[in-house]
Amino acid sequence: MKLGREVQEALKIVGAGGAVVYLTTSSAAGKPNTVGERFVAVYRDEYILIAEMFAQKTRVNLNENPRSVITLAHPLKGRNWAFVGPTTILQEGHDPDHAFEGAKASEVLEEWGDWALKEPPSEVPPDIRPPALVQRGVIIMKVKEMYDFSPEHAGQPLKGAEVTE
Repeated sequence: MKLGREVQEALKIVGAGGAVVYLTTSSAAGKPNTVGERFVAVYRDEYILIAEMFAQKTRVNLNENPRSVITLAHPLKGRNWAFVGPTTILQEGHDPDHAFEGAKASEVLEEWGDWALKEPPSEVPPDIRPPALVQRGVIIMKVKEMYDFSPEHAGQPLKGAEVTE
């Protein structure tokens, strides 16, 4: 699924007034885990990337069950979406030719780079900033499904290119 321009813009959320995306994973036994993230990018119009800094339970869950959900809720702008698809964590040291759902690890890591160098840490409010920002890898989802969960369209599947403001 290709993500439309509005969706891609909504996912560029670092900065004043930005929303938070939530990544929900589940163990093989069905025990869920959700983490809120602010450092997100879109890769090749069909992948969502999230900086992996301290996601221990997420890593365990993705090893057991690679299907996850990313939700974005920005009610003031009417952006209430859920993205579903296979997800993994890529990190330095992976075989550079390792591919995940058509995305080559070396290319993803090169484009994403080190988040701490690309996005100024001052974007994180001081009251929630960890003492040291350390990116350990990149969480990558190949978006296969997208749903609207705004009150007027709850649960309706969407096509990325059809999403308009």
